[in-house]
Amino acid sequence: MDVFQALDLNLGIIVTQIIGFLIALWILKALAWKPLLKMLADRRNRIAGDIDQAEKIKADAAKLLDDYRAKLRDIDNEARTRIQEAVSEGGRIAAEIKEQARDESRQILARSREELARDVAKARVQLRDDVVSMAVKAAEKIISVRLDEVEQRRLLEDFLKEVDKAE
Repeated sequence: MDVFQALDLNLGIIVTQIIGFLIALWILKALAWKPLLKMLADRRNRIAGDIDQAEKIKADAAKLLDDYRAKLRDIDNEARTRIQEAVSEGGRIAAEIKEQARDESRQILARSREELARDVAKARVQLRDDVVSMAVKAAEKIISVRLDEVEQRRLLEDFLKEVDKAE
């Protein structure tokens, strides 16, 4: 017992404290240890479930992302196809419009030529009528008046001057 006395330890107190500690440990094990372990196991299971659920959500999100990307590619391809169709349709319509314009210009040119030909024919008829009318007037003057040769020449020159003016 020298060691206990030298350290000023009381063996009875140490034994009592060891017994008290073992009783406290046994009470904690009996009353708190199982619920504490159950709570830790439940928490571990809940965390594992949450991780599994997060991984599932992540996989679903990746799948949705792939689906959206595929749909975007399809939409982009469809838009390009529609744009190409619209461009070709626009080219076709432009060609039709050009052809219609050419046809209309040909028709207008043909009508203009016909109108010009009619106007020229009318002018010829009018000129002929005017020349005939002047010739008749000149003939009336010559017949109505018996003139000598100098007077006839003068009348004929006047008539020719009138014809030149009419043209």
